[in-house]
Amino acid sequence: MLESRAIHILTSLAERGPYVPYTGQVSSMNILKARKTYEHLLQDCLSERSGSNQDHNGNSSHLVGLVGCYTLFQYLTLGIDSAVSIYRHIFEKLGEKLGDQGDDTLLEPIMLMHASLLQYHMKKSVYPLNPLRQALLEALKRYPSNQYLWRAYIRIQSKSHHASKTRRFFDSVTRTTKLLEPWLFAIQAEQMRKKLVESVQRGATGDVYSTIPETGLTNRIKALFEHAIETENGAHCPLLWRLYIYFMVSLGNKEKSKGMFYRALQNCPWAKVLYMDAIEYFPDELQEILDLMAEKELRVRLPIEELELLLED
Repeated sequence: MLESRAIHILTSLAERGPYVPYTGQVSSMNILKARKTYEHLLQDCLSERSGSNQDHNGNSSHLVGLVGCYTLFQYLTLGIDSAVSIYRHIFEKLGEKLGDQGDDTLLEPIMLMHASLLQYHMKKSVYPLNPLRQALLEALKRYPSNQYLWRAYIRIQSKSHHASKTRRFFDSVTRTTKLLEPWLFAIQAEQMRKKLVESVQRGATGDVYSTIPETGLTNRIKALFEHAIETENGAHCPLLWRLYIYFMVSLGNKEKSKGMFYRALQNCPWAKVLYMDAIEYFPDELQEILDLMAEKELRVRLPIEELELLLED
């Protein structure tokens, strides 16, 4: 029912006439006409962008919207393979102008739509994982700051028992960019794997698991944190330091955790949230932390003496 209504809406868009409320199944003739219209519109739009004197930024949103409608229309009427073939055609055409920053920026929302459609189809039907993995890899190589793509990538890779390919990909990206996102998601991927391994090791005796526990994950996560905070962006990122301190606290090593807190203050002395975390993790050091805040001229909402009096009452 919902798919039929979507086909009706997409067909109406192609007809460019007044919208008629949905009354039932769209005829095969109207679907065929709409497909031809979308095909011609896409060809015209790509031809306009290939012109040397065209303002590419002017019709970027138009092309993105057109590709989204056309691929969804093909998916609903012909299937996933037809929609994917359109995306490949778009990537080939726009990829011919890699030196044009406008086209390079234009590819990002189209690659996002491609990945989203594959994910949607995999939820509804049995479909190989590799096309989605390849789509995400190609998109992340071009747009390593896109958080949606990283989340989708580590989500599907967390289901794999072979971490070497994932690690090699993260290593290749972090070597070629100064962005912090690849480091953060590389850390998250290893933490997810560590959590999975720990859940297996805690399993009831006698159960059979396909996952083989790995060793050295804790040291690898520490190494990733250390490499990340050595970068220019990472050294002054409070989020990265908070994650590192939390990880060290979760390991139960209080002294090393405190040392990490003081390292964080050397790089982000202005980040009040670091002091708040430290008060939670190291309650015995409350007065020392408050003194540090006063030294850095960070406001304390309530003097500790007044708080103690209120608690006594």
